[in-house]
Amino acid sequence: MTDFWLLSVVLLVVAVLAVIWPLWKHRQYKRVDRTALNVALYQERMSELDAQVAAGDLTVAERDSALEEASRLLLEDTARDESAERPRRRGGPWLLIVSAGLLPIIVVGLYFAWGNPAGLSLYREMQTSPQPESLEAMIDRMQRITEVQPENGEAWYMLGRAYLSAQQPDLAVDAFGQSLERLGERPEVLAQLAQARYFAAGNELDSAAVAALDKALELEPNEPTALGLLGIAAFESADYPGAIEYWQRLLTGMRPGSDGALAIQGGIDRARQRITAAGGELPAQAEQPAGEVITLRLELSAEVAAQADPDAVVFVFARDPDGPPMPLVARRFSVADLPVDVVLSSADAMLPDVELSQGQILQLTARLSPTGDALQGTHQGRVDDVTVGNQQVVLLTIDQALKPAP
Repeated sequence: MTDFWLLSVVLLVVAVLAVIWPLWKHRQYKRVDRTALNVALYQERMSELDAQVAAGDLTVAERDSALEEASRLLLEDTARDESAERPRRRGGPWLLIVSAGLLPIIVVGLYFAWGNPAGLSLYREMQTSPQPESLEAMIDRMQRITEVQPENGEAWYMLGRAYLSAQQPDLAVDAFGQSLERLGERPEVLAQLAQARYFAAGNELDSAAVAALDKALELEPNEPTALGLLGIAAFESADYPGAIEYWQRLLTGMRPGSDGALAIQGGIDRARQRITAAGGELPAQAEQPAGEVITLRLELSAEVAAQADPDAVVFVFARDPDGPPMPLVARRFSVADLPVDVVLSSADAMLPDVELSQGQILQLTARLSPTGDALQGTHQGRVDDVTVGNQQVVLLTIDQALKPAP
């Protein structure tokens, strides 16, 4: 802001000079030009009289008499001009001084009344620091943007997201509400508003949150936040089939093998496990390619389960026994999730272009790793010659101790 104010001062000085200088020059020009004109006329009269004396048209006495008369007229004209200018000269400088003093005050006052100093300061800050260094700085910036631009619905939306990240759902509810008023019924705003209300109500969906979610899914049937939140609410209310349905819809729009997809698949697996433990009927897998899957039951042997840490990680993967050692598809679980029913498909591919094909022969391996590193496991289980698309459930038990790496 320093350069802005320095430039403003320079411009004000130029403006003051632009006002004062022409007036001052006019006064000086008017006064000096009238006096100089009278003197020039007097000198011209003297030259004319001298020429007439030289030509014999006037005597010296007549010339002196004429010069005396010219001198008297010069003094009278000069005195008359000075007396006519004196009233203006008395008041003129003060008028100029007052005008010069009022101009900066008026300009600065108009800027603060009609300008936007806060917006300019924020613009400069965003130029020097495009990304806030912390969540608190992000919230502060978005608050200032909404103060400068209260009708900016996107800014209110970003402020709500920041409040949610800071675990301030009450403030997020208000921010998303402000965004909704300005942007209209947009599915992502409705879903975020419902999520904020859910957290603010102690992880419970009230009627307003449910209405917002319904509207969000009406506008966008695959809105991810709405599907995820409804799945969580269904799971916590023991509606495991409902949770699986919502999460399977969410999973279809996610990149296979991504962290988010793995987390959602883990939730689906836990819901299926709860249904199995209660003796219920498992819902069908959503949108799985017909036959191009491997269905298995993953568990620990009694001996391994007795000594395994519940937080240890279990990796299950399938590879081509005649190909490179890189797994084709893989999933990750914790010991606490086991035993679990698993369906491996192309959605679990390690690389985007990997596709399982009907009748393909693969090798299944499950490895227990206390450190979370698949290359440093302590126990594993393996089943060879597994056929993709076989309707029979493969039992994969982790029961073999691995030698520690040298």
